Parts: sequence; C-alpha cells; structure tokens
Amino acid sequence: MPYIDKKSREKYDKDLARLRKLINEQTSKGDLTYILYSLALEYFKGRESYTKISESIGSLSDAGEEIRRRKLNPYEDKKIKENGDVF
Repeated sequence: MPYIDKKSREKYDKDLARLRKLINEQTSKGDLTYILYSLALEYFKGRESYTKISESIGSLSDAGEEIRRRKLNPYEDKKIKENGDVF
C-alpha cells in the first residue's frame, strides 16, 4: 500500500471522517461499490486516458489487497486457531 505522509492525509481526513460516519451496519455492498466507483471516476474526470483509468483500477485493487493482508488474513488465522485447520 503506498502510504502518504501526514500532511497529505490531513487534506482528506476531515471529509473522510464525515463519510465514515455515514457508513454503518445499514450500508450494503452495493452502497460501498457505489462510493468507491464514484471516487475512482472523480480521479480521472476531465483527464480521461488509459493511464488514469488504469491507475484508478490499480488503486482499487491495491486497497483490496491491503484489506486482505491486514484484515482478512488475520481473521482467517484466528478462525483456524479457534476451529482447527481444514488439513
């Protein structure tokens, strides 16, 4: 995951905090897909090119891999300890 410095994060954090408050247990997979898709479209809006479109897809993919690495894999490891491995 390409980490950005604290100063760069600060320009997004306030608005992201507002968006995070809107996302709760009522948020559906469709809602999340809509939010992410809308943000990706905004990234290349007005400067559409193969590169910009590809970068937006890559960023979404990278974010998914980071979620897998930091959240899903540890969750699966926890469940293996609780329930035993399949093999």
